[in-house]
Amino acid sequence: MKLVFASNNKHKLEEVRQILPTHVEVISLREIGFVQDIDETGTTLEENSALKAREVWNWLTDNSLLDSVDGVFADDTGLEISALGGAPGVRTARWAGDEACDMNNRQKALHELAGVKDRAARFRTVVSLIIKGEMQQVEGIVNGEIAIEEEGDGGFGYDPVFIPEGYNNTFASLSSEEKNAVSHRGRAMEALRKLIDNIG
Repeated sequence: MKLVFASNNKHKLEEVRQILPTHVEVISLREIGFVQDIDETGTTLEENSALKAREVWNWLTDNSLLDSVDGVFADDTGLEISALGGAPGVRTARWAGDEACDMNNRQKALHELAGVKDRAARFRTVVSLIIKGEMQQVEGIVNGEIAIEEEGDGGFGYDPVFIPEGYNNTFASLSSEEKNAVSHRGRAMEALRKLIDNIG
């Protein structure tokens, strides 16, 4: 099965290709010639995930490319921190500003929680899959907490400050295999795999 992954994030693409089974060929936006930015105007992870998948599906339709792929999927991920009322949530990637980098976002998380005892947080990934024009959504959640300081040099995004439940170290300190086994994206991709198996 050939599926287009509606993301320009090379780290996400690499993770997804590691997680999904080999009979699912994950095709990047660059490989199909989709080069425009997708405005994430939704107010929820579900809305953003859906609009990204729908925009790429419509583009494939307009360019008569649907015969070359079986479908499209997109994800949107949010870090939800309990003490901050679920923030940054849908603003996770742009929390420290639209031009912010991963380090800026991590520093903001540590700053916002300075002196705060309740550091509980969770990552939630929502995946939207479109096949034959029909959309279905699944999600993956991992609970954990925000570390006191950055740790590890693996992963990306908030990985150096997020400690998953059951572990003493951050995502950035785990191997790719360890992280993918328990991560929000890993769980969402497992749910996606089951969805694909049921369809196929």
